[in-house]
Amino acid sequence: MENSLLIQAGGVDKILTAQESIAWNQSFLRRLCEGTPWMSPFSVCGTTARHGNLKIEEDFSNFEEMSKLAQSDYRKGGFRNVGKPGVNELLPNSYSNTGFRLSYIDGYGRKKSKERCSISIVSPSYREGINALRGLAFSCDCYGAREVNAAWLESKAIDRTTSLFTQSFISCTSFLIATSVIYRSCRTGKSLSGETLSNEGGPIIGPITYFGKAAIIDVLKDEPDMQPYGDGLLLRLTDEIANAERPEIVARLHAIRRKLQDAGIKSLEQGINRAEWGCDGSSVLQGEPERWERRGGH
Repeated sequence: MENSLLIQAGGVDKILTAQESIAWNQSFLRRLCEGTPWMSPFSVCGTTARHGNLKIEEDFSNFEEMSKLAQSDYRKGGFRNVGKPGVNELLPNSYSNTGFRLSYIDGYGRKKSKERCSISIVSPSYREGINALRGLAFSCDCYGAREVNAAWLESKAIDRTTSLFTQSFISCTSFLIATSVIYRSCRTGKSLSGETLSNEGGPIIGPITYFGKAAIIDVLKDEPDMQPYGDGLLLRLTDEIANAERPEIVARLHAIRRKLQDAGIKSLEQGINRAEWGCDGSSVLQGEPERWERRGGH
C-alpha cells in the first residue's frame, strides 16, 4: 500500500486462555483510544463473513461479547480445555491450537477501507513452532494530508502509539521487539529507496526500533543513535513520517541491518526458544502431554 505506517511488536509470553486474551486486548485498546487518533466506535473481525465486522461500542460495554464471537471462528484450529480431553468447545479457560488472533478496525461505519486503521493482536499458541510470540501489528494506510487519517501524520501520535506498544510489552513479556516502520509501500515490497527488504537477508527495522534480545544488544550496544530503554536498546532516528526516507536515515538503517546480517542475525525473532524463558506450553498446561486428541467432529 502506498503511504503506509506499520508499528509492530512481539515478545515471549506465556500462552493465554480465551478470557485472558480478551482481557489483555481490552486493556490495550482502551489505552489506544485514550491517547491516539484511533476512532471509536470500532469493530472486531473473525474469519467468517458472519463475524467479519462486529461493532464494539464506544463505552466498551460489548467488547468481551463481540471478541468472543470473533474467537469462536477459530474452532477448526482446535481448542484445548485442560482436564477435558476431547472437548473442543470454546470456553473461558480454553487455549487455542494456533493462538488467538483478533483484528480490530477503527472508524466503524466508514465504507472506505483506506479511511480505517487496523490492529492485529495475536496470543501465543500451545503448539511448538506456531505463533510462539505475543504479537501486535498496527497498520494505517493512505494517511496523506487529504485523507481522513491525516491525524497520524503528527509525530506525537506515532510517539504515543510506539510508546504504548513498548510499555505494554515490557510489562508482560520476557523478551521484546518493537518496530515502527514508516514506508511508502508495504514492508514486503519496495521500500527504503526502492530495495526489496525481503530479498536482502537482514532484519526488517524502521526509524524507531526497540531491540530486546541479548544477542542483538551485544552487536549494537556501541552503535551511535542507540539509547538504553528498559533492558534493551532503542533506536530513534526520527518521529516524522516526512523524514523517514531521507538519505541519511536510509543509510543508517542499511548500515545497522548489514551489521546484524554480518553477525548472522537475519530476523529479530531468530533463535527464540520459549522454553528458555519458562513460557513453553507444558509449563502453562500443567505438564499434560503435548499430544492431545480432538474429538467432537469440529
